Amino acid sequence: MSPRSRRRRATCLIAIGTASVLTLAGFSSGAAWAEEPSTGESLRIVLGSNPQASQIPLLYGVGHYGGDFGLAIGVEQNVTKFDSHTDAVQTLLNGKAQVMATSFSAILDANEQGEDVKMFCPYVSMDDFVLAGANGVNNAGQLFEPSTRVGIDSPGGAGAIVLNALLSGIGEPRDVDELPNQQIIESSSARTAAWAEGKLDATVIHDTQYDGAEARVDRPVLIATLYENAPGFIKVAQAARADWLAQNRELAARYCATTLRAMKALKSDFALFRSAVNEYADAPPSEESLRELFALIGAYPFWTDDGGLSDDSVKFMIDIATESGVLTQPMNAADVVDRTTLNRAVELANMPTG
Repeated sequence: MSPRSRRRRATCLIAIGTASVLTLAGFSSGAAWAEEPSTGESLRIVLGSNPQASQIPLLYGVGHYGGDFGLAIGVEQNVTKFDSHTDAVQTLLNGKAQVMATSFSAILDANEQGEDVKMFCPYVSMDDFVLAGANGVNNAGQLFEPSTRVGIDSPGGAGAIVLNALLSGIGEPRDVDELPNQQIIESSSARTAAWAEGKLDATVIHDTQYDGAEARVDRPVLIATLYENAPGFIKVAQAARADWLAQNRELAARYCATTLRAMKALKSDFALFRSAVNEYADAPPSEESLRELFALIGAYPFWTDDGGLSDDSVKFMIDIATESGVLTQPMNAADVVDRTTLNRAVELANMPTG
């Protein structure tokens, strides 16, 4: 069976998603990671994109739940934000961070390049990404016309993989690499701005960004949505070097538990979610858009507080990454997820507080 046939039949899809730095001081070398204090004070976490409303649990967990798991961590102290998946990966590989939260395909690509990097914690699985059209472009077939300017990010980013998943979900047999007029714009915020300014005829952005910009766009249209057309999608995940995880498994699990606990709390309380978005989101959406997003989070598996990262989903991610040109060599799904650490994190997150 061809990869594309597998893609159409699978129930799970994959995840995949410059620099605004909160802090980038005091990094330890890879050799020193084994000496990481149990409170995680020197833990460094790097994000591959500035957080949108759907990506809040990681930051909220670091800022509000570290103490539940004996961690002395905080957003300004421990988190660095970039707006490029390549910067996030390079920061991890250079030994300037121990954990990265970035696109699934970027993590797979690092493994293909010979780096032993493993996913051990979810970040955002399903997301509110949409394929948006403008200027008379209102169907997927038009994306392959030479005159249609399509905004995506570079290979390894979330946008390109999301677009491939959306094309498959709506029955379009062609892939991103066949688009004749690609416009490489790395961040969804920059793509939204270009779409609003009439510089793009189609692009992949967040639903909340679509809502905020559509009034300025010539004939805006939602061509497809990730949550309706790509069930089971996993957009981004958290990963670390395998050797660091082996030496710091309990620390990694306690850190991941902060994300899992935040996911569970935020998706059950809109007022708390709204407060968290206002505190941490790069550009908080309107109240109406936020309520729509909150409903989607409740209806679809955006935040897998049960751990997620199933073998089937990861295998399918590998298939789509291969089709998209991110991977050129076979890869075993079991080799890219540290399920021991993930299972321990789920166990910790489910323990009663107090």
